[in-house]
Amino acid sequence: MKVKTTIIGIVLVLLGVGLFIYYDYSIRPEREAGEMLTEAREIFQRGDKDSVNQAINLFTKIIAKYPNSKLIPETFYNIGLAYEKIGLNRLAYLKYSYLVKNNSPYLTEDLKKEVLIRLAHINVLKQYSEEGVHQLLSLLDQNFNNEMRSRIYSELGHTYLKLGDYRRSKRMFDLSLSEFGSNEDAIVGKARAYSRMGYANDAFDTYEHFLKYYGSTSQYTGDVRASFRDQLYSSGLAAFRRGDYDSAVSHFGRFMRDFPDSSLTENALYWTGESYFAVRKFDTAIDYFNRALTNGYHQKDQDAQIKKGYAYFMSKRFDLAAREFQTYLRNYPAGPYASTAREWKNMSTKELLYRIEEKKVPDFDEEKKAPRPNEKRVDKPLEDEEVAGKYLNDREGNRIELENVAEL
Repeated sequence: MKVKTTIIGIVLVLLGVGLFIYYDYSIRPEREAGEMLTEAREIFQRGDKDSVNQAINLFTKIIAKYPNSKLIPETFYNIGLAYEKIGLNRLAYLKYSYLVKNNSPYLTEDLKKEVLIRLAHINVLKQYSEEGVHQLLSLLDQNFNNEMRSRIYSELGHTYLKLGDYRRSKRMFDLSLSEFGSNEDAIVGKARAYSRMGYANDAFDTYEHFLKYYGSTSQYTGDVRASFRDQLYSSGLAAFRRGDYDSAVSHFGRFMRDFPDSSLTENALYWTGESYFAVRKFDTAIDYFNRALTNGYHQKDQDAQIKKGYAYFMSKRFDLAAREFQTYLRNYPAGPYASTAREWKNMSTKELLYRIEEKKVPDFDEEKKAPRPNEKRVDKPLEDEEVAGKYLNDREGNRIELENVAEL
């Protein structure tokens, strides 16, 4: 009985030792590798170059520390993605090629398909465009599910985008989204295709759709917001320069709505005011110049102040115009527009005095329809047609240019 008990004890001890060894050599390494892989992915998703390099170092440690882990193929794949992110496509190509050639038993069919897609994409970037397109098209002949087919179409879309065939690129992104409507990469690509085709509003609508539905979770959010912001502002400025003021107002209005916290909001307010000034909607222009002056940023304050004075002058409110030019001189006595403000303040004051004098002139003799004897004739005020153009003449007959003080 005692011997039997001893044997059972020894078996239990050996079983315990065996379980410990199994845990220590199998379960624990897989668990630790999984935790490191998750951490490395989270760092990689930050997207900046330092984070990507940090993620590569952590992926490499996983391979060195746990070479027999089932997660090694997935780790190699993530290193490839990281190298692509920072433009080291040759190193990425080597990692993907190693995965395919090594044929690890832990390389799943889905992961292998992903690797083949990345290899085809890099071939295109290496300017083996025909080879890359052929590889992507041949992948479509295989029995992929909808999500994978969507990825392939998206890669084709980016390929044609790089080759300058924007219409075909947009078609590929449409096919990608018809296969899998939540493909974020295809949505972003479609917006870029619209932009390259010159369909700015369609591009902006697509960017807004992406940020609304995927902005809080997507790894592309930072890049999309930056691209959307820059393209939207540039489009507004380009529209203003070519005289398409309605489009300029539309683009800058969308900019202020979607990026209210950007410092460029002040510029957008100012250029909106300039657009309304250009079509002689002076009251609306003044409203936007006021908003530019009071929004907390200051890079366009001097421009807005001087242009606000112009707007009052052009709408014949000479007292208010003189006040605005004086405000500029008080706030910016050494500013770049100080001489302009001084000149226009004097013109505003003179014009105001002429208007006042005109009201003091006796009425015409109703019977003779002519000025009464010994009546001193007073110069008439400036008429609309004199101030409607780019130039006007002052009371001494000097030609004065209405400056466009809008600085980029």
